[in-house]
Amino acid sequence: MKKFRIFLLLFAVMVFQPCSGQENYVEKGLKAISRDVLKAQMGFLASDWTEGRETGEKGEYIAGDYIASMLQLYGVKPGGDNINTWGYNMRSEKTYFQKFTLLKTVQGDEHQMKIISSDGSSASTVNLIFNTDFFFRSSNRQTELEAPVVFVGYGFKNETLKYDDFSNINVKGKFILRISGVPEFARKRLSTSDLSASMRDTERMLREMGAIGIIDFNPEMATTGLRQVNEFLNMSPAEERPRYWNPNIRYTLPEKTGYRSFPIISISSKAADEILDGTGIDYKAYKKEADTGKRPILSSLTSKRIFFKTDVTCTPVQARNVVGIIEGNDPDQIILLGAHYDHLGMSDGFIWNGADDNASGTVGILTLAKAIMETGKKPEKTIIIALWTAEEKGLLGSRYYVNNLSYPKENLRLNLNFDMISRYVSDDETNRVTMTYTSSCPEFKDITVKNLKEYGIDLDVIYEPSDDPPGGTDHRSFVEAGIQVMRFKPGHREEYHTPADEVDTVDWDIMEKIVRISFTNIWELVNSSW
Repeated sequence: MKKFRIFLLLFAVMVFQPCSGQENYVEKGLKAISRDVLKAQMGFLASDWTEGRETGEKGEYIAGDYIASMLQLYGVKPGGDNINTWGYNMRSEKTYFQKFTLLKTVQGDEHQMKIISSDGSSASTVNLIFNTDFFFRSSNRQTELEAPVVFVGYGFKNETLKYDDFSNINVKGKFILRISGVPEFARKRLSTSDLSASMRDTERMLREMGAIGIIDFNPEMATTGLRQVNEFLNMSPAEERPRYWNPNIRYTLPEKTGYRSFPIISISSKAADEILDGTGIDYKAYKKEADTGKRPILSSLTSKRIFFKTDVTCTPVQARNVVGIIEGNDPDQIILLGAHYDHLGMSDGFIWNGADDNASGTVGILTLAKAIMETGKKPEKTIIIALWTAEEKGLLGSRYYVNNLSYPKENLRLNLNFDMISRYVSDDETNRVTMTYTSSCPEFKDITVKNLKEYGIDLDVIYEPSDDPPGGTDHRSFVEAGIQVMRFKPGHREEYHTPADEVDTVDWDIMEKIVRISFTNIWELVNSSW
């Protein structure tokens, strides 16, 4: 009888002991996630002290140092560059920073674009006016080009729709003139992600085909260039909206191979008419047929040439990603948690503090790091914590990282991206979020559905699997490298990219829920056979 009582006691301990098994680790992690933790970190990152966190500026350096300090506080090891330290013995140590150089290009004042017409015996030139007849996306070099121009309609190509504006046209060594956008029939038949993919691929395809550059025009726009916006939240129309984006400035990563200019120019409909005058090409007739799915036969222009010259100055900017690592039992299986910490800086007496965009994603990542460390268990897979710079300049921080991996790309199993996670879709949809993920991984949805229910996280999730997950943030750097992705996002609000994106607009409820479901998903993914 005594042995039987001892057996029952041991059985009860094994069954009811609260500190055993995977469940306990998850509960420990979830306890580390609270609104106070989110508010404490957000309160500094999105404060005036960090001056809008513009890439390469003092405020962003302050933010980067703060992020590195928090990672160190939570016990996350540095995963950035190696540095040599001097003492009695020189040794190499990791830092939390991955440093790299960007090129900042500022447009000068002398820009020229000319339309040169020739009938064999004589030639005439029409000089276009900068910022009225033409405008261009700044390149990182001074450029001077003269080349023939060909009209390519919309310049649209899609294998699914069996539509190709380039099938009968040789673009090598030429400017291409195209109508902005895509044919209306394509817009109706293709998904947003498929349309985005087709449009994204156009520049790369034209480069490979040997085109000199792209000239776009909107038939409805009599002028082009900068357009002033005279409204800002509750300001009257007479008050100037602070400008957060200056198209005269461009940031790029230095090219490792020889430089080749590839200008992308916008022109007015009046300038397009001048280019097409006398060629026999009627772009309005083309557009009418193309919008219905009929592809008219296009012919090259033989009598028109374009002269294009830019004036720019270029300076280097030192930038930093912040990188930490939580070592797992398997160093060759990596899951990367990423968010950009930069924003738009200061201008005209305003500070773009970027609470939602993207102090929220940065704080979400830091809080996840805290939660993972507070489980007290070493994960099976390795976790990299990465906070990107220069997202607002064109995803440059994440692109640099992906292009300069310190480990084989096949070891990187998944990128979970966090960008703008602290605002409701609308006041009427306070629990709705969209989960975008790589469609070849249906288990991402399965574990999310399970964990929402198991841990009582009240979120209305719209699941959007895609072979080419859309969006204009850092997960695109990983998608383009063939790496699987997942992200949660509620929605854009009216404060997006304005100085009004402040901490007092944050919806802590939706932010906390996104961090909590993300933690449960991450913990399952890093500790399962997936």
